[in-house]
Amino acid sequence: MNDSDHDRRSDLAVLSSAAELTTIEFVGELTIKTIAGAHARLTEVFGASGAVKADVAEDAVVDLTFVQLIESARRTARETGVAFDLAAPAAGQLRETLARGGFLAAADDQEFWLKTSEGR
Repeated sequence: MNDSDHDRRSDLAVLSSAAELTTIEFVGELTIKTIAGAHARLTEVFGASGAVKADVAEDAVVDLTFVQLIESARRTARETGVAFDLAAPAAGQLRETLARGGFLAAADDQEFWLKTSEGR
């Protein structure tokens, strides 16, 4: 792997686990080029934990692929009874991508992504 490949990769393998809660830290590039690793990690954690938090770094490089992965994780969580949430409100490029993609239109989406209980 050359230096430019390293700069583009996602450093998402940082995990912390306390009792039934597992937190996955997503940092670096979270795009179509690196989404397979993020998907694999989420799949692994969903099979072994009762509650999952996604901690997305404010300076993460995000595209719609990552947003779609998190939306899919939300659906899977509902279907399997796993509690799934973000560790903090979406910020930085993630928030910009959500707005551009129309993912903040519904109150329940705003509550999940932005941590607003009133849908603001």
